[in-house]
Amino acid sequence: MCASVAKETVSRPTDQEKLITTLHTNFNYDKVVLARYLDKGISPNDLRTLCKYAHYAQVSLEKVAALREKYVWTRVRFLLGLTPERLYERELAYKAERLHRGAGLEPELTKAYLRLGFASHQVKRARYIASHCDVPLLDILNMKTRQLKWPDVAEKLGLPRDACMK
Repeated sequence: MCASVAKETVSRPTDQEKLITTLHTNFNYDKVVLARYLDKGISPNDLRTLCKYAHYAQVSLEKVAALREKYVWTRVRFLLGLTPERLYERELAYKAERLHRGAGLEPELTKAYLRLGFASHQVKRARYIASHCDVPLLDILNMKTRQLKWPDVAEKLGLPRDACMK
């Protein structure tokens, strides 16, 4: 006779919960407020954009949502004063702020590397490698190519291949 064993169910976050947590972490908006927007039928992509534009324009989510009800995103950006130049500068500031919180990099230094065309994840990886050696961050960033991956860069500098991972 087989005894039935009650299976423990592991609660995994839903896609909606993951999105809400990510947006809360990235932009510091209240999770309950974010969930309400999803409950009202706003798409996950629109919610991401709504958070981004509210953050960049330094206005409330409600203001951006009200504009979005009437207009396409291009018009919303215009009405928020998010010109391409301002959008670019606010995105740099946002990325620099995140790298400061996550990796301890100074925002102005990070912005300088981003302006040189490096992606924020590249700056983060190069910083991890630089923390293990005396090579300037910019030199490490310039070593990385499509063919030479981050573990290869670390190895070339005489470090373990996982030195780029933290």
